[in-house]
Amino acid sequence: MSTLSVATAPQKRRRFSRAFKARIVASCQQPGVSVSRIALDHSLNANMVRRWMREAERSGADHVAEFVPLRLPATAAEKTPAVSGHPIRIEIPCPGGSMVVEWPADQADQCLTLLRSLMR
Repeated sequence: MSTLSVATAPQKRRRFSRAFKARIVASCQQPGVSVSRIALDHSLNANMVRRWMREAERSGADHVAEFVPLRLPATAAEKTPAVSGHPIRIEIPCPGGSMVVEWPADQADQCLTLLRSLMR
């Protein structure tokens, strides 16, 4: 009697960035969300995600930093609206490089609307 064995390459351990882990943990902390569902949606092991949640809790980083608008006192320049000749420039780091968004300064409200929709 002979046996058949198939040799396969060992799987390499995946590495996840802190930012990715923080996003997953933040998703799991939303009301009514299943940790298992979030894990499945991202092809992750639920036990690993729960470990990330414990680690985040221990480190005090139980949420992802969010954009919080602040009302500051108006400066003299803000009291008299003037359009700058320079566009709004936002550089977003990405795994394959970085993405740059340039927006006309006189349309800053539309730029803010876009950024808010991207943050959701």
